Amino acid sequence: MKSILIAMDESKSSKSALSVGVALARICGAKVKGLYVEDIMRLLEWQPAELISAGMGFSSAIPEARPTIEQVEAEKEFIAEADRLKKSFEEECKKFAVNYQFFTKRGKVHEIVEQMARTVDLIVVGRRGKTYPENSKEPGPVTEDLLRATTRPVLVVPENAKVENTILIAYDGSQNSQRALSIGVSFAKLLNFEVIVISIANDIDSAQKPLDEAKEFLAPYKLKATYVVDFGASMPWIGIAKQIKIFNPGLVAIGAFGENRLMELIFGSTTKNVLMETTCPVLLCR
Repeated sequence: MKSILIAMDESKSSKSALSVGVALARICGAKVKGLYVEDIMRLLEWQPAELISAGMGFSSAIPEARPTIEQVEAEKEFIAEADRLKKSFEEECKKFAVNYQFFTKRGKVHEIVEQMARTVDLIVVGRRGKTYPENSKEPGPVTEDLLRATTRPVLVVPENAKVENTILIAYDGSQNSQRALSIGVSFAKLLNFEVIVISIANDIDSAQKPLDEAKEFLAPYKLKATYVVDFGASMPWIGIAKQIKIFNPGLVAIGAFGENRLMELIFGSTTKNVLMETTCPVLLCR
């Protein structure tokens, strides 16, 4: 791993993401790119009444473009936030003596992050952004949009999180879980972590086959590993959440989102529910 992108705002989870991302960069000798996105949606919230009227067809005249008072204030906030974030980013990077570069860009947050991520190995983000309620357990909508857009692994970091000594990997043989196993084991080797591999299925036979695959995959790495079969849970995320509570890992790795969006809408997303149930960083792979 040679490059890490840390998407930043002024939320508590973003501060944790900065600490975790820079610490990882120090361990693996990676360059860190800090990114602050001036969210264009904050400007579009304040549209002139005449422009809205024209857009809805009530008037044929397009008004002269001019910023509202609220848009002017938002522009000032962008500058102040970027300055504060750049300062905290540079201080953290200098403290750990890592190579770094800071960027400020404007647009839809998840789109800009996805574009910037095409040139890095890993994205690190906070679980929810500054504008999302702190008392909510759900990941923010920008985080979810990013997870669905990017093909890079994403490390989602909650508030006050630290990456510590054990990684739990959920594996079911699917393509996304294969990537989670491969990248998760690479993390374990890099960080000298113990590995716990869990296989969740409706019955013991269905759960055992993926676990046998995982054992064979891990064998050459010579890592300390524990293998757990869990069956009978009504939904996979329930079994994963149960094992997280039992082992209390410092890091969790899973495949990000399934292929069936309709099933996710009906029964709930495994990805979203695992993010809600964990207090440690979660590595999501697609």
